Amino acid sequence: MTPAQHGLASALKYLLLIVIGTFPALSVIVDGYGSALWYLLGLAGIVSFAISANVRRRLCFEPKALLFVAAPFLFFMWSIIIYWLVDPSDFAKSRVERHALLLISIPVIALLFHARFRAKDLLLSFSLSGLVFLAYWIVHDGEGRLDGLVHAIHFGNIALITLILCVGGLLTQSKRHWYVIAAMGSVGALIAFMESGSRGGLVALFLALLAIGFWFSVTRNQIRYFVITLALVASVAIVSVKFVDPISERYELTLNEIDKFSEGQMYTSMGMRLLMWDAAMNVVTEAPFIGSGFSGYRTEILTRISEGQLKPLMSDFSSEPHNQYLYQLASHGLIGLVLLLLILTLPLFYLATPRPGSHLNHHILRVTLAVIFLSFIFFGLTITLFDQRRILQNFGLYYAVAAWFICNTYRERPH
Repeated sequence: MTPAQHGLASALKYLLLIVIGTFPALSVIVDGYGSALWYLLGLAGIVSFAISANVRRRLCFEPKALLFVAAPFLFFMWSIIIYWLVDPSDFAKSRVERHALLLISIPVIALLFHARFRAKDLLLSFSLSGLVFLAYWIVHDGEGRLDGLVHAIHFGNIALITLILCVGGLLTQSKRHWYVIAAMGSVGALIAFMESGSRGGLVALFLALLAIGFWFSVTRNQIRYFVITLALVASVAIVSVKFVDPISERYELTLNEIDKFSEGQMYTSMGMRLLMWDAAMNVVTEAPFIGSGFSGYRTEILTRISEGQLKPLMSDFSSEPHNQYLYQLASHGLIGLVLLLLILTLPLFYLATPRPGSHLNHHILRVTLAVIFLSFIFFGLTITLFDQRRILQNFGLYYAVAAWFICNTYRERPH
């Protein structure tokens, strides 16, 4: 490789890091950015697959890589089968098209194989999203929750994932200027998360951290890891509720909704979730194994409205029941739920076991990714994830990063 070619390759590599690093924030702030860049990353991955024999060999013959390729492919194929055999409606077609976005994670895996990033560089790149969140908060008018182009819950969840990545990047940096950038990104992502007022995101983060602490306690046979994690999580929760205004406001609202629910008032945020979950469970019992299609839940809600069981305002919540697992059961049945859990837990299966002789940065990235996928699992308890294009694109990116990290045999030299 000539010096000019080497310089061009380095420039393209840094450009790719910038694109990947800014993707989470810009995808939920700038209209059309997420889709355009997701397709572009997929196209670049196809080119990488075509020009690199090593990428083709790894993606087609390595068992772990094949598993990561198979999981989203099977998930999408089951959606196609449900659309063809159970629910061939236009509404179902639009949802199948969204699920197709997950397939782009496959060529993105190929792109990451070809790029051969260092773990510390990839983690640091996501600090750029934190800085974008910080800038967005500064120019925001300050009215209402911070939400960008998506629901505030989804916005907060993406900001939270960015925060986790920024903290991981912070822990891997040794040079002061990169450390400062990672710290500023962490602050920006934290502010965006808090200003979104995502209660489910906060609970998901706490549960994910507790799960990590429990796992360390089990694998190292020392209960102190879980006790320390529990103490830290409880302390942060108490301080947040007492002194962080966006979180304390959401906490007070939660208590108010609990009081209203105890008095029989169902049309609050929590009460309507229970109404949606009840409708979804009814759909599940009708076809537990293969599901009732994407329109099953929607039909149930609209039927209950027409019969006077629900108020007309519930029609605004007829597309999904604010619970990923109930939605998957209702639309895709038990088979679909198993395929969903495969996508969510496959990275965790490998991340749970450290690679022998790994560099410290690899251990940091391993724990960072584990927290991210545990958070997604818990996100799904209070919101439907795979019904939103931008969430599918972001999840696909994190899935590809996890696949690259787990399958990558390249070892970093200590820095």
